[in-house]
Amino acid sequence: MRTRIIVALIAIPIVVIPVYLGGVWGLLLGVAVTIVSALEMYHMFSKGDYHPVRLIGVPWAVLLFLSGWDPVQVQRSSVPLTHLLTEPTIRLIELISFPTDAVLVGGFLVTLIYCLFMHENPVNAWLSTSVVAIYLGVMLGQIVSLRFLENGFAYLLFGFLVTWANDSAAFFVGVTFGRHKIAPRLSPKKSWEGTIGGWIFAAIAGAILAAVLPVRNGPIFGAFIGLVSGLLAFFGDLSISMLKRQFGVKDSGTFFLGHGGMLDRLDSLLFTLPFIYQPVLFYERFFL
Repeated sequence: MRTRIIVALIAIPIVVIPVYLGGVWGLLLGVAVTIVSALEMYHMFSKGDYHPVRLIGVPWAVLLFLSGWDPVQVQRSSVPLTHLLTEPTIRLIELISFPTDAVLVGGFLVTLIYCLFMHENPVNAWLSTSVVAIYLGVMLGQIVSLRFLENGFAYLLFGFLVTWANDSAAFFVGVTFGRHKIAPRLSPKKSWEGTIGGWIFAAIAGAILAAVLPVRNGPIFGAFIGLVSGLLAFFGDLSISMLKRQFGVKDSGTFFLGHGGMLDRLDSLLFTLPFIYQPVLFYERFFL
């Protein structure tokens, strides 16, 4: 327990400060998270007798994470403290951010051509390399893109807190009242009581947060987004549990001592934060 607390106290400011600063600092944090997450997932696939090509997959995931960004919008999201980096940040984004469709097609072709020269399990290698790179690159890219919108830090904070409320309530309600298992094959400890309790608390948290944070559309919309986020958090958690069960690993990695790997901490957020990005982006484009 002591190790878990110490690691959490170190990790929280390392994550929160770059997210708050935005701009190039959020970008660098996102690249680091993408690399660690991709390496963890490729390691799990290797445990399951797949043969992903890490030397192609990890850079492909990073390029997908960086793809399609507006350099002016990225820097505009930063706090005044980072405005000295405006020109370098814009030039850096212009240099490394390519259109998403070009990165997808290019990655597919490079991976396929490489796998054509493999003597064993080329299709296995092509598919496992592609699935991980696309899943993590696109989902993590949308999480960071949420930060680059107006009031993006508030929306990210909203998503983090709603997901935390869902996960915490699901745990405590499940421990106290859980009787009916929901997915014993994938996650033996999850119960219907705990899961539904998590959804209810996520909706309540969404309503409260929408009233106190500078996010749009008010408590009713916040409750709806919180409820759907709770539903998606459940499936995000199960998705990583499915991989760990099939590949015979307890944790996705050991990046956070006492807490497991990066993917163990991101499992729910990989579903909830990209979902929140969609209605916010829709509202920004069509109603402002």
